[in-house]
Formats: sequence, C-alpha cells, structure tokens
Amino acid sequence: MNKYKHKLLSVFLGCMLTFTSVIAGSGPVPVSAEDMNASTDEGASTDAAADTEADTTQTTTEAVISDPNAPAITANSAILIDAQTGTMLYGKNEHTRCYPASITKVMTCLVALEHVNLTDTITFSEDAIWGIERDSNHIALDVGEQITAEQCFYGILLQSANEAAWGMAEHVAGSVDAFADMMNEKAASLGCQDTHFTNPHGLHDDNHYTTAYDMALITRAAIENPIFRTIDETIYYQIPPTNLKDEPRDLWHQLKMLYPSSVYYYEPLEGGKTGYTDQAQNTLVTYAKKNGMEFICVMMDCDGAANCYTDSAALYEYYFNNYTYAYPLQGFDPNTTNHSDYILNNFYHGLDHDTLNLSVNNDLVVLLPRDMDPTALTTETTYYNTLKDNVVGTIAVYYNGNQIGTSDIIYNSMIVNGEILRWGIPPEEQKKRINITFIVAISGIILVVFVLFIISRMKTKRYRYLKRRNKSNTLHF
Repeated sequence: MNKYKHKLLSVFLGCMLTFTSVIAGSGPVPVSAEDMNASTDEGASTDAAADTEADTTQTTTEAVISDPNAPAITANSAILIDAQTGTMLYGKNEHTRCYPASITKVMTCLVALEHVNLTDTITFSEDAIWGIERDSNHIALDVGEQITAEQCFYGILLQSANEAAWGMAEHVAGSVDAFADMMNEKAASLGCQDTHFTNPHGLHDDNHYTTAYDMALITRAAIENPIFRTIDETIYYQIPPTNLKDEPRDLWHQLKMLYPSSVYYYEPLEGGKTGYTDQAQNTLVTYAKKNGMEFICVMMDCDGAANCYTDSAALYEYYFNNYTYAYPLQGFDPNTTNHSDYILNNFYHGLDHDTLNLSVNNDLVVLLPRDMDPTALTTETTYYNTLKDNVVGTIAVYYNGNQIGTSDIIYNSMIVNGEILRWGIPPEEQKKRINITFIVAISGIILVVFVLFIISRMKTKRYRYLKRRNKSNTLHF
C-alpha cells in the first residue's frame, strides 16, 4: 500500500511542477519536426543550464542595422558582403561577439589547407576520438584509424565531424592548442579584431568567439581557395574502407539550402557551413552567385536553422535584385587631368613633351544600387610629392560622399629625346644635380688631361735619356 502511496505522491508532485512551469512561462516551446531537425544539425551539447548567461549576453543589445530597407531577419547578428570587393551591404550587430559553433570549421579548413597535402595520412589519436562530446557530430572514426587529409576535409565540411577536426588540428600543429594559435594568427592577418579561437571544432568554450563581420572576412579568404570550394560545394562524398573499417562511409552535406528537394532550397547558393550549440544557437555561413555577382552571408545567434535559411535567402534576393557592379574608372585617363601641368612643372625635367605615362586600374569594380544617381558618383585625384614603387598618387571613388573604391596612379618609365623622365625631382633639385654633374664631368676631363700630360712628359724625358745614353755608348766603342 505504501508503494502505491509513493507513486501517487510522485505523480501529484510532477503535475504540480508542470503546472508551475507553465504559469511561469518556462515550459517547452512547440517546434515542428522539420525545424527540430534543422536546429540540431550539429548534434552538439544540449546542456540547457550552461547557456543561460551566454544567450543573455548575446541577445540583450539593441539591434543596429545598416540598411533599414532590407528584409527583417530573426538572427541577432548578421552580415552580407560582396565577395569580390569586400563591400558590406548589410549589417545587423555585425561587430557583436557571438559563439560560432561549427562555422568555426571554415577557419579550421582554411588554415589546414595551407599546411597539408591532400594525400597526407591522418592517424586519429585517443584524444581526437574521446575528447569530443559524445552527442556531438562525428563520423564514427576510431583510435588508430587512418584516412587521407582530403577525406578528412570532406568529413569536416560536409558532416561537421568534430573528431575529424580534432585529428586534422593534431596532424597540422601537434596539438589542439597549437592549432588554435595558428587559427588566431590567421584571423589577425585577415583583419579580424573580435575573434578568439580555442579549438578547431566549435564546441562551446567561453573564450571561443567571433563576430559576423570577422566570419565574413574568414569565409571570403576560404572561398579564394579552389580546393575549399570543391569540397564545400559537394553534396555527397564517400570515404572508402579504412585500415579499421570494412564498410565505406557516406557523407551528405548538412546545408539544406543546397538540396532541390528541400523547402529551404536556394538555387544561387554555392556552399556554406552550418553550426549549432545551446550557447551559440544556430549559426550559418553561406555564399551565393547570381547576376554576375557573388555575395557572402553570415547568420549568428539565430533561433532556429529554418530562420537562418529563409533569412539568408531573403537577404540574397534583396541585394542581388537591387545592386550591380559598376566600373567608374573605365573612361578615366590620368594623363589628361587638370593636374598634368602641375606634374610637368614640378616633377619632370624633360619638359619638351605633353604626354604623361600614367595609368590606373581601369577595371576597378564597385557595387552600386541599380537605380543610382550618376551625379552622386564622383572621383578625387591626389598626387604625391615623392615616388614609391612607381606609385605617384591615388584616385578615390565616392558615392554620395562615401568612399567606395580606390586605385593607385602608376608611373611607367618612358624616354623622350633619349632621356629617361624622372618623377619626384623638382626643377631646382634637378638643376642643382645637373650643375654638380657638369662640374664633376669637367673636373674629370681636366684630371684625365693632366694625367695624360704627365705621362706624356715622362715618356718624353725617358726617350731623351735613352737617346743620350745610346749616343754615349757609340763614342766609347
């Protein structure tokens, strides 16, 4: 009887706790099956107690959005940049530090690709296999198992395999900590100012963070590597049997936007990387090409992978449809600017010509609204007082007063009347140099004449001496 009393008491207490949680608003939120699958792509830790403070710090700041006309998005931090020029088209809290989760692996592959050959053999240590969380993403590698670096990259980018990322880090740097140092050095070299990595996989660490802006810089560098593109844009890959496994491993890209059968399919999308932990929420980096333009989009601190997908597609469409490339310097000739006389009068000593051999990057590309006002596009030319690496100045391109591009003005050496025209020597200095050269030349001529005169005198004296000696010898015999 006591047994049943205890059961009834347990049920009663359970009901009271459930009722209390509902009243307090802390009950579970219903999620669709599709969203549930999308939100747990990375299979990372679901320790809800650990992410309370992190989520609060990531989402309490008021959103700062660079383009209020762009579609509204769910992510608390996001950015969209042009891959070719690096121009930022959209930003929302893009400099706010967030946890990246598995989009970390973009940097992991970027660094590793610079230090390995695809045919390298990677042997997985006990740390690599057992150092990751058991419920996080993996491809069931075992201690002592061997695969090639190429196969490992596919496991990292397609399946987001955490033990593969760990093994790659050990293969490249000897340890995870040493590899993290390499990641941070690379980030700094790319201009990242709010990034610090502690591991190659992205599983949570309070000191492992970045920003949407920095991730855009990292992704831009990564997609400049053709090997990264080839791997990341592959939907399916198979790792053949290994030294420890008789069966092949089938790898499928976790980015649903790549699959025509998915409701999240976005045809212009080329590739990307998903991420999720309890602390980071959903994260996503993607890149897409349309209308001759290629953009990079980053979503961080986002509630649900479904929102990452739909919001990325919405931003892509908005900017693909409303922006275009322009080439503002195609008709620009620095040899015919108003500064030509200034250059001739102040920096050249061959003034019997009216042609300057200057050039700019006429293929300079900038991104502008399709309905732009042509009068809002202006240029500003600046010439330097000294020459450095044949750069004599710069031309800046402005749109509505904001600088959107620059090009160096290059001086290409040319010869006029047998004389090499020089940049950076004012007429006074040139005249002084000519006078000094003239004096040195005259002095040299005088010295040579004097030396020849002395030599001639010495020869004459010796000749006379030998002649007298010969005559004296004739008299004695």
